[in-house]
Amino acid sequence: MADLEIRDVLQESLFGQLPATLLDELVDSARTIEVPAGKLIYDPQLSVIVEGTMRAFVDDGSGRHLTVSYMRRPQSLGVAIAAGQESPVAFQAITASRVLRLPYAQFHELLQAHPEIGWEVSKELARYLDDILTEIARVAFQPLRARVAYHLLALAECQPGFHRSVHQAELAAAVGSVREVVGRTIASLRDAGVVDVSQAGITVVNFDGLRQVAHQRE
Repeated sequence: MADLEIRDVLQESLFGQLPATLLDELVDSARTIEVPAGKLIYDPQLSVIVEGTMRAFVDDGSGRHLTVSYMRRPQSLGVAIAAGQESPVAFQAITASRVLRLPYAQFHELLQAHPEIGWEVSKELARYLDDILTEIARVAFQPLRARVAYHLLALAECQPGFHRSVHQAELAAAVGSVREVVGRTIASLRDAGVVDVSQAGITVVNFDGLRQVAHQRE
């Protein structure tokens, strides 16, 4: 990855307010990491997403997941841990992704010397919190059918300009349910004419109709 591209990503990220000389130091120390689709990250290092889509999720300890946020460039992983906070959130690459990994020590030095970085970190964590609270409200107040529709849309549209098929297990992990329950919900969406189901996975055929389902409250 060329230094110019690394610099562009960092300028878009929470480090974008740094003086040019410090940004150059970050460019020199950043490492490019390829993250294959499906890879789980339970102990994230401080990283900025360059390419691809990742999800943040919570795990109940028995293998069930609930997705709380979908993340793309230039959002960051491992910010809470880097800032000295415990975080129950883990991550997974939905598509093949690329991240810039940054040294913790350098990040801590920047926090001490540049208060504006602390403010950007606060804004990044606030975005996570907004996503988590929105998902809590979705779980509390919306029927499973609407939640399945929401996550199916998010997963199908996670690559700009391309609509991907979604596997039932992937959707169950996003919703926080089991495959059998999600399967019955998908069957009802298929009968409603908004999705198609094949060996390739679940394909959205009526995005507007599925969005209407995703906004249902009862």
